Amino acid sequence: MAELYFGNSIEQWALFLGAIVLALIIGKIVNYIIDSRLKKFAAKTKNEFDDILLGAFEKPLLVVLLIAGISIGQIFLTLDIDLANLFNNIIGAIITLSITWFIINLIDGFVFKFLKKITDKTDSKLDDQLLPVVSKALKAIIIVLAVIVIASSNFGIDVTGPILGLGIGGLAFAFAAKETIADVFGGFNIFTSKPFHVGDFIIVGDVSGTVEEVSLRHTRIRNLDKRIITYPNGKLAGSIIENVSSAPKRKVSLNLGLTYNTTVKQMQKAREIVTKIVNAHPGCEDNPTLNFSEFKDYSLNLLAIYYIEDKDNWFGIRDEINTKIKEEFDKAKLNFAFPTQTVYLEK
Repeated sequence: MAELYFGNSIEQWALFLGAIVLALIIGKIVNYIIDSRLKKFAAKTKNEFDDILLGAFEKPLLVVLLIAGISIGQIFLTLDIDLANLFNNIIGAIITLSITWFIINLIDGFVFKFLKKITDKTDSKLDDQLLPVVSKALKAIIIVLAVIVIASSNFGIDVTGPILGLGIGGLAFAFAAKETIADVFGGFNIFTSKPFHVGDFIIVGDVSGTVEEVSLRHTRIRNLDKRIITYPNGKLAGSIIENVSSAPKRKVSLNLGLTYNTTVKQMQKAREIVTKIVNAHPGCEDNPTLNFSEFKDYSLNLLAIYYIEDKDNWFGIRDEINTKIKEEFDKAKLNFAFPTQTVYLEK
């Protein structure tokens, strides 16, 4: 009589292990065919779906083949009913996890190999930030569904009660975290409507600055003092947003206050100087608007309106224009006014 080990003979265990080894060998052959043949063939096709599909099922397929070898090997073993059922349930759970692994790989391949190429061609950076968020959300949903399937189908666990409890708890959590949820929905609203892009200069209420980051819950804006302002997306989505960067040109209004002894001829000279300076600058639109705007208490005001076409360097261009105006006005002996009073004394 053959000696038994855990209820099975050496021959039975040998057949069991042989089935597993055969499955591993088949897996290696399949892996070799995929790497040396199928991937090279897929790379030559214009359709990228075959590349994504091959990359998605390559490793999960090896696990499935291994499980198939274990299942076939199980036929040669003598197991009691309870142990056989537990064995089959574990195998079923691993198969479900392998399918989940395949779907997750498929999502990653579709998002980062297909959609990313599309978003890279767009000017917006928001869709680039949205891709990882969408990918993680989809994968989280798939994993939760896989756990539910394994718990109910393979181990007979009734998930109705926990799911109902999660639903009630979810409602309570949603009520407690309503501001957070509002911020998340505000983030999705910003991602979809795209009122601004990362790098744009915006004005929201009393806050103005450059957008540095947009996440699901908040937007970070660096103001003119170089400080970071964190704005909740729920509040931001409901606010009036002025996107300064979206304008094709940057308007500059400049009030030049000249002294009251400035003659009409000198005022005309001032107009000519400002027009010449703006027209000569490559970053500005030609032909600025100049008007003798008003008589102030101590100055005659000349209003100059011009547009900067190089928006990314508008601070520097404005500085260059102002410096040149001061230099040319000094040469033309055009004096800027400052607060003065004239006192008349009666004898």
